[in-house]
Amino acid sequence: MTEVRSILARNTVPASTDPHFGLEWFSLLAKTAQPEGARLALYPCSAEKSWEAFCPLMSLPETKGQLFGLANFYTPLFALVGEELADDRALKRLAEQLRTKPNAFYEVRFSPMDPESRSFALLKGGFNAGGWLVGEYFCFGNWYHRVEGSSYASYLASRPSRLRNTIQRSEKKLEKMPGYSLTITRSFENLEAAIADFVTVYNRSWKRPEPYPNFIPGLCQLAAEKSWLRLGIVKINQIPVAAQLWLVAHGKAHIVKLAYDKAFIKTSAGTVLSAALFRHVLDVDRVEEIDYLMGDDPYKKEWMSQRRERSGLIAFNPCFAKGLFGAFWHHGGKLKRRLFGKPGQ
Repeated sequence: MTEVRSILARNTVPASTDPHFGLEWFSLLAKTAQPEGARLALYPCSAEKSWEAFCPLMSLPETKGQLFGLANFYTPLFALVGEELADDRALKRLAEQLRTKPNAFYEVRFSPMDPESRSFALLKGGFNAGGWLVGEYFCFGNWYHRVEGSSYASYLASRPSRLRNTIQRSEKKLEKMPGYSLTITRSFENLEAAIADFVTVYNRSWKRPEPYPNFIPGLCQLAAEKSWLRLGIVKINQIPVAAQLWLVAHGKAHIVKLAYDKAFIKTSAGTVLSAALFRHVLDVDRVEEIDYLMGDDPYKKEWMSQRRERSGLIAFNPCFAKGLFGAFWHHGGKLKRRLFGKPGQ
């Protein structure tokens, strides 16, 4: 395995179609969003051990003996970098190397993943072939909307009447307020001010403070550089009250972060900002899909039309007692739920 920082400057890896598993994303996680003592590594997983594809990995000091795909709570989707060039034999080599001493781990996890993806199949097959006991588990629901060429007007007409009425009523109310503005930043122009406004709103919202405060500003800078950035800000009386960070790449809009100032909840500024960004990505960017990324929050069903699930892979090393015990509890627990759980569980 090779240390992450030693190859981040290489240009051998093809660009990803998804911002969340390209080289730049993992580089940003490595630089700005890792706990003290984390060890990061990359493993080549294309033919001939070239760096056309690789698997980003991390180990944490508090979880000795466990290894993870490089991901955290900012990660809506994990995959191999350059997955289309990944090779099943290389993944088997990785699994064998991690199963035997001196590099042995008793457990390896990759999450959250698309269970229909090539990366999921390759990792599952590679670790099975490499002698591990492999299982799957549910991570979260993912709400999304396939656009199918529709405009914002036709999209909105398909949404629940309650949402349409809220948007219309709130837009009219906000337009009458002093100092009201709604901006969408897409480039480096005024970016620092927009990031500062986002941070202000986030810190006044219901959400806990960012544990890695450099990550979101770094993501905004990267997104501006890559032309992914859609950073929306609503102000009332020149005060930022709602903020949302979206990324648009390769025909898909990713809704990354949203927040509003609790003191302005009755204005529905967040709903109005969402509507403006939906309008922008549908009528200006002409995206093919809009993705709410993580979670089954009830409001997402109003904006989206479809749901899918994200899963994790967990592999247990049978050479360790902890690995065998973990496999017993994982697979035994699933069997118990299947036999005695409630319907639909």
